[in-house]
Amino acid sequence: MKLVDISVKRPVLTTVMMLVLVVFGVVAYPRVGVDLFPDVEFPVAVVSTVYPGADPETVESKVIEPLEEAVNSINGIDELRSTSSENFGLVTIQFELSRDADIAVQDVRDKVQTVLGDLPDEVETPVIQKFDIGAAPIMSLVLSGNYDTRHLTQVADDTLKQRLQTLPGVGNIDIVGGQEREFHILIDPARLDSYGLTVTDVAQAIGSQNINVPGGRIDQGDTELTIKTEGEVHTAEALSELVITSIRGRPIRVGDVSTVRDTEEEKRSHAALDGDAAVALTIQKQSGANTVAVAKEVKSELDELREELGESYRITVPVDNSTFIERTIGDVQFDLMLGAILAVIIILVFLRDWRATLISALALPTSVIATVGFLNAFGFTFNQLTMLALTLSIGILIDDAIVVIENIHRHLEMGKSPWKAAREGTAEIGLAVMAITASIVAVFLPVATMKGIMGRFFFQFGVTVAIAVSVSMLVALTLTPMLSARMLKEHEHGSGGPIGKALDWFFDWLDRVYNITIKGALRHPIITMIVATVSFIGSLGLLGVIPTEFIPEADRGEFRVYAEMPLGTSLDKTIEQVDQITDDLGEMPGVELTFATIGGGQQEEVHKGTIHVELVDAKERSFSQSDAMEYARTLLAGYKGVQLAIEPIQSVGGGGGQRQGDAQFMLLGSDYDELNATADEMIAALEEMDGYVDVDKNVRLGKPEVRVVIDRQRAADLNVPTAVIGMAIRTLYQGQDVSEVATDGDRYDARVRIQENFRNDPQKLLDLQVRSATGRLVPLSNVVDIERGEGPASIERFNRQRQVTVLSNLEGQTVGQASEQMMALSEQVAPEGVSGTLGGDAEQLRESMGYMVEALLLAIVLIFLILAAQFESFVHPLTIMLALPLSLIGALGALALTGMTLNMFTMIGFIMLMGLVVKNSVLLVDYTNVVRREENLPLFEALVKAGTVRMRPILMTTFAMIGGMMPVALAMSAGGESRAPMAVAIIGGLVSSTLLTLVVVPVAYLLAEKLVQKVRPKRDGGPHDQAPGPDESPEGAEGVVG
Repeated sequence: MKLVDISVKRPVLTTVMMLVLVVFGVVAYPRVGVDLFPDVEFPVAVVSTVYPGADPETVESKVIEPLEEAVNSINGIDELRSTSSENFGLVTIQFELSRDADIAVQDVRDKVQTVLGDLPDEVETPVIQKFDIGAAPIMSLVLSGNYDTRHLTQVADDTLKQRLQTLPGVGNIDIVGGQEREFHILIDPARLDSYGLTVTDVAQAIGSQNINVPGGRIDQGDTELTIKTEGEVHTAEALSELVITSIRGRPIRVGDVSTVRDTEEEKRSHAALDGDAAVALTIQKQSGANTVAVAKEVKSELDELREELGESYRITVPVDNSTFIERTIGDVQFDLMLGAILAVIIILVFLRDWRATLISALALPTSVIATVGFLNAFGFTFNQLTMLALTLSIGILIDDAIVVIENIHRHLEMGKSPWKAAREGTAEIGLAVMAITASIVAVFLPVATMKGIMGRFFFQFGVTVAIAVSVSMLVALTLTPMLSARMLKEHEHGSGGPIGKALDWFFDWLDRVYNITIKGALRHPIITMIVATVSFIGSLGLLGVIPTEFIPEADRGEFRVYAEMPLGTSLDKTIEQVDQITDDLGEMPGVELTFATIGGGQQEEVHKGTIHVELVDAKERSFSQSDAMEYARTLLAGYKGVQLAIEPIQSVGGGGGQRQGDAQFMLLGSDYDELNATADEMIAALEEMDGYVDVDKNVRLGKPEVRVVIDRQRAADLNVPTAVIGMAIRTLYQGQDVSEVATDGDRYDARVRIQENFRNDPQKLLDLQVRSATGRLVPLSNVVDIERGEGPASIERFNRQRQVTVLSNLEGQTVGQASEQMMALSEQVAPEGVSGTLGGDAEQLRESMGYMVEALLLAIVLIFLILAAQFESFVHPLTIMLALPLSLIGALGALALTGMTLNMFTMIGFIMLMGLVVKNSVLLVDYTNVVRREENLPLFEALVKAGTVRMRPILMTTFAMIGGMMPVALAMSAGGESRAPMAVAIIGGLVSSTLLTLVVVPVAYLLAEKLVQKVRPKRDGGPHDQAPGPDESPEGAEGVVG
């Protein structure tokens, strides 16, 4: 091989080549960002609208349905979802992954523009945004101190928020539990009536008089003067002095019909840290920004803010996603280092030569550091998947060097000089090394190009492995032979005192045992193949035993408690209940802090609270996160009238405040009452079944309503338009921002509203008056009636059908099992007109499993094609690939024995196995061909010799790979529970395939050769002739490598 010859002859060139890769990686290392998962973009558009004063059904019919109809015609829509709630509507359009996100959002913007004229005038202009899963909340801050909420809100808004939003990577910041300064004009209806005025008169007067109007300019020679008419007021007193109208020459002022207060806005959200009320800020990162880098910037700025604000203010960080990310990546890096050490120790045990071990071990840092350079070049980050790829690849990276160094060692024992042994040993094994690397790369190309959401996430995983093994092959064919030629000594193998002699005796005994075993198997090939086939078929039965899930739950040391009060519960009552729950959770063992939020956002659901529970570090507690959640569930079971759900923090998009549920099932139809009745039947049935907890649905009926029913005939007779009635009621009860008051360097809303004692009695609404089109005052009692009723809190739609989702968390079973049971249950209880489909993780599991199987089949096809080209044969690749089903025996067995699940990570492990286990077969078949060709041995003897010679390198590389993966399998690192099943499956597959490959593949080779000789006439070259080996093509194989 030219490449090998050049590397051995020109050590400086070889060293420089490797140093270039290493320097490339070292320089790139500090530039590679750190995040939990790769930055993935999905083509999802969100349309949000505000319809003040509208109930959910009105929002659905007047806003959501026109918007859905408009966007539904856009090409490439995968899912169309919407939510109609009080005052607010949201449409989410998820496109097929092949669509460009920016173009898709522009298409939505164009379609929405066409229906703006059809929406009610009161609807605010819809906001169209690209949904970015990466721009999720990454941190929550709490500001507290001996100040009132209004002052803390001002500091949070004017100081903290302003400063933090200037930092690179910081996106939106929401304030929860705050109350901004606001001027209230509280109308007294009796005084208003006494002057013959309406609330509209008051609102118009304030809006028209509290204003500055630019008046143009005056030119005076060389001077230009600007004219400004100043009419703004700056205090509550001045606001109350504004004149509404004059009656018989007497001015009627705002203060004559109302009470004007300089106060704060109505409290519609709440935040508390460990039960103490405070003002919270939730920080989102910008699209594409790195979580850890943004968090570091924020925390650094907070240190400066603490010094500036002084000790009277306390800034606490109860939620910080970056700490888990840093801990996870740090632990994975430790797993990588530990795996590398274990792999090197295993090599030393097998070779008993520190020089050979050092040469092999150099492949690890060289390959890993060089790969870091490529990660930076491709814009990847250090995340769970890229780091997992490097950790699992440790054994593979050293594998090529082991195979080469072991073969060089064998040539040294033949009496050759180190120089000659390095060149000839590497040349002999070079094409096998290339075949192994090509097979592994071929396996991960389908992973990198896999469809679906998981394909986007695992793209960096596949590319990282492919780069790392490619670099390791280059190292094995250049650096390893160069160093071997200069560092290895003749006949040093086996020296090592009593330990070395003991190991020699053990390996010699292992050779003898294997020799006897392989001869017996070759003499009884049919029996051997039957045993292997039965073992494989038997292992497939384990698929019915091993549970399935999407992604295993990781122990993040934190979880959330969702508390929902009955519809219509006031904020004060919700705070009281949440405080009690928080106190109980704070008494749990291992709880470090609790952080509660209520309401907030556009929907202002003041009957819902979310409690974030932070546990002490896993090393400081004797129980898992799941145990803590089960304990909390038991602890809170006594609360009546409160719907509770306890869930882990979602790793992807886990900053939201809405519960997800381990299992979700969507019921679709047009009749909302029928959907809810079906959902209630399912909930009742699931609550009676084992394994289901926190069973609930995503919508609520029975929200108390006061319905103002207009008598259209009487209203028409009295010339009172419906819009006038509606606007007057909304202004008085919801309130209307009619102007702004400029004071103390800022501007604050001036809000008109009826006095509180009138708002609390619905019947008093009838005493209010509105102005007719003729100018007369008409009491509302003449044109409207009051009814008490109930309505939905929100209306959910999926693909333009109304939907109700049944949610449940799971204990003692997995998503796969729950999905089957929920599907069967829906078929029993769903009436005609109601259909059902899986949602959440179950839907992703079903979709992703299909894509995984496609990737697995494509990987097998690519392996076959590469091996066929490498060995110039369509028979030998089939012999080699017998190791593939043999690996599933151990993989499935290991999962069943350890009680782990079949999930996305284990499926990637199966695909990875396809490339790893082929290696052993390649070494066996390749050397069998070499022995038959060069030594002209009979087939039986050639197989025995090839198996005996290759057994040690096969065992050595297998144990090295197992050692590299062992830290991951033991799940000692933060979040390691989600990654462990992959490593366990790979280790189990390696063990079974290695043991069986050493026996079954030679037998299959024997049977294949006999079959070929039966169907093809013998050639003149004799009974032992065969197709040329890959290194004896007419032009010579050296051209391939060189």
